[in-house]
Amino acid sequence: MKQVFAILFAFLSLVSFAQKDKLICSDSAEIIYVNEIRLFGNKITQDKLIFRELALKSGDSLCKKSLQLALKHSKENLSNTSLFNFVEIHDSLFVVDDRKFADLTIHLKERWYIWPMPLAELAERNPNAWWETKDFSKINYGLFFTWENFRGKREALKFIAQGGYDETFGFLYNVPFINFQQTLGFTLGAGLIRNHEVTYQTIANKPVRYRDTDYLLYHYYAYVAFTIRKNIHASHYFELEYNNRHYGDMVFQLNPEFDPYQNNKFNYFSLTYIYKNDHRDNKIYPLKGHYLDGILVKRGVGSSPTSNVNILSFTSNIRKYWALKNHWYFAGGFTGRIANTNRNPYFLNIGLGYTRDFVRGFEHYVIDGQNFALIKTDLKYGLFENKVMNLPVLPSKFNKVPWAMYMSFFADAAYSTTDLPEATNTLQNKALFGCGAGLNLVSYYDIVVRLEYTYNNIGEKGFFVSLMTSI
Repeated sequence: MKQVFAILFAFLSLVSFAQKDKLICSDSAEIIYVNEIRLFGNKITQDKLIFRELALKSGDSLCKKSLQLALKHSKENLSNTSLFNFVEIHDSLFVVDDRKFADLTIHLKERWYIWPMPLAELAERNPNAWWETKDFSKINYGLFFTWENFRGKREALKFIAQGGYDETFGFLYNVPFINFQQTLGFTLGAGLIRNHEVTYQTIANKPVRYRDTDYLLYHYYAYVAFTIRKNIHASHYFELEYNNRHYGDMVFQLNPEFDPYQNNKFNYFSLTYIYKNDHRDNKIYPLKGHYLDGILVKRGVGSSPTSNVNILSFTSNIRKYWALKNHWYFAGGFTGRIANTNRNPYFLNIGLGYTRDFVRGFEHYVIDGQNFALIKTDLKYGLFENKVMNLPVLPSKFNKVPWAMYMSFFADAAYSTTDLPEATNTLQNKALFGCGAGLNLVSYYDIVVRLEYTYNNIGEKGFFVSLMTSI
């Protein structure tokens, strides 16, 4: 734990966590009154959802600098809804009786929202883990239907019927606002996942799997969640989830420590609370701003001390982004987690190596542990920024393609702790470092592709592909 807190202290010493831009107008500054706000291009999205994301409203009085800053934040907020491919805001100034007014026009190009489409994806932690084995049985396929911005209210309706490696059947319905003030929302979801192959142990820092003709896992789940978002940047998320997992007996023959209590059935409720404070200019590929969250999870609500699921954990992400001069950018991010128990079922003992929680250069590995700290840093240079490619042969929702390309230089560090290390898992309780350089491509519909060459502190070099931003 000392190493975990040392990494956190080093990061907080590096990053002075800036607050949202604020301007104070001087007494002599000329005041501008916001008159009318007109919307164009929102054929589906309701007006009130757009006005909800604006940093100003009709009747506001601001100095010129504050007005321009409010327009900038409003454009960023609208772009971060993922409802539009393009957002443009223009102000038109005029004078009446020696008072200056501004009319605002907002031009929007909506995305395509309905996606009934065949599904084909890799059933691995990341593309690099799949490429290492090139196992074509680890491919999911099926039908995925999603209707974003359902009814023009930013609701999301999703269904999945998936075969292949992870057989999945489920649905999700998200309503971001259920009250007139647009501050309360809810989400409802349920499904079934079943597998012929499961990961039952980690050996030599890599997951080990077993496959059978019978199903080795049945996983039923259902959840309901509520959100509170009283202002644009801060939100609270509350979730109650039910999980029912049933593993085949062969899993415990292969790894008797899969569950410390030797139970192949896991039937439990979880409570999750998430606080987010998001001031990024672009949530998909941020270049300026900051982000903070705190995630508190209790798995095994109402469980006795001897239950096979009884875990309390806290995770936090802190990220800061700086726009430097001459197309240079810098970003730093910290992720840390602490948990109250070492006697976790194997499938809940997840440390580094999943989603974006890994040191670059260690993409092929997983590091099990109850607690970890991770720091990532990126220095970027904009090779091509704010470009638009016209493809007239495509439908109107797709024929204008925004894109950008960045060169990046990065360095990461992490430490994961466990009180029950396994002899072959040599990366546990060990400081990890990685660095390298790469190219990042960013485009519409939240597309991010990172191509990176890395070097780590166990002497390995490699080329890796990732499909999300690193920080």
